[in-house]
Amino acid sequence: MSRKAERPDALNPNYPTATPSDFIDHDRPRSNGILQRMRRSRNFGGVMDGLIIVVSGIAAILICETVLRFVPSLQSPVGEGEYVYCGVPRARHQSHALYGYTEIPGNSYFERFSPFDPWNHIQINSDGFRDNATGNGAPILVLGDSMVRGSLVKESETFSALLNAWHPQLLFKNYGTGGYGQPNEIRVYEDKGPTIPHKLVVAGLSLGTDVEDNAERAVLTPSSAKITVEPAGTGAKKPSLALQAHLYLWQKSKLYNWFYLTLLRPYIGDRASRRDMDQAIELTRRLFVRLAADAQANGAELLIVILPGWAELAGRDDGLQPTKQREMVKAFAAATPGVYVLDPTAKLAASDPMKTYGSGDKHLSPLGHFVVAEAIDKWLLNSWRGGQGLTTAKHEFVQGAVVQPDCLQLSQVAP
Repeated sequence: MSRKAERPDALNPNYPTATPSDFIDHDRPRSNGILQRMRRSRNFGGVMDGLIIVVSGIAAILICETVLRFVPSLQSPVGEGEYVYCGVPRARHQSHALYGYTEIPGNSYFERFSPFDPWNHIQINSDGFRDNATGNGAPILVLGDSMVRGSLVKESETFSALLNAWHPQLLFKNYGTGGYGQPNEIRVYEDKGPTIPHKLVVAGLSLGTDVEDNAERAVLTPSSAKITVEPAGTGAKKPSLALQAHLYLWQKSKLYNWFYLTLLRPYIGDRASRRDMDQAIELTRRLFVRLAADAQANGAELLIVILPGWAELAGRDDGLQPTKQREMVKAFAAATPGVYVLDPTAKLAASDPMKTYGSGDKHLSPLGHFVVAEAIDKWLLNSWRGGQGLTTAKHEFVQGAVVQPDCLQLSQVAP
């Protein structure tokens, strides 16, 4: 039988022609609730997929947060501290007309910068600085930020205190203060330098922070640099909601610290330096030109000590071009009489950055200060013309005792 015989209706002219409406419901399954349940199931499945994604995201964040809290080597340095005050006021800093700010004279408190790092006692002198060294040695003025101040170590463990112990004929007077850049340090030196007879100024250059701090507090002029430091709190405004949220997360979340420093800071950090690092480095150079001229006017020489950030030694790029900063400082010192540069980076790296910097916080550790002190000691003995009469000796690093933040036991706390 042919296919035509099989389909006589298709060939019969008298067979009524079917219209689309005849077939609309012809083969449609009659609803018995199954399809409706399937549709509801698909909709529920979409909700479940979204919920799984949200829960997985939260779980991933919690896992990352936990890992970062218990593996300090993976954390980003944040420099936020805990404080136990042993009197009034219960604050650290005060405004200063020249320097911008200092610590509060006479203040006494304990500080630590992470649960993985030790507590240390802080005693602020009458000038608003941590240094309480005494002696009859020839003064040497030390300038810098928290690395120089010794945030994370006992006062007796700072490189300036170690050098005082090794060379009693010298007196290293430490004016280091957390957050200072070269503009603050110059203001301190121009105030203190003329009143204290000295032959040497030691200035720490923190490669991980100073360029940005300088760009906030000084500007380039056609031939030099103008310092714009104002008393802290001048023109202060109520922080925006975005800033308040940032500060909250910064204090509470290790994952946010990493995310901000690694991914956001290069774009929303201090724009004056990030926009043009060459210009920011040139600004720093001109600030050192001014500091060197001030030292020369006081009959002193200038030693710039390079203090690398932990990020550099850990192989992280913080966007501040430490290699270019080094090149600038070394070229400046080579071209300027009475200016010297010392770079202990190789020694800090050789001693293991996980030991020369803090476990959680990334300031120099007691071992880090010891390494820096040894490098300066070697320079004093071999390269400084004022080092005649200094004696050499072998120094051994000794880890200090653990301190408990107990204000009632201050008399038993070693400095």
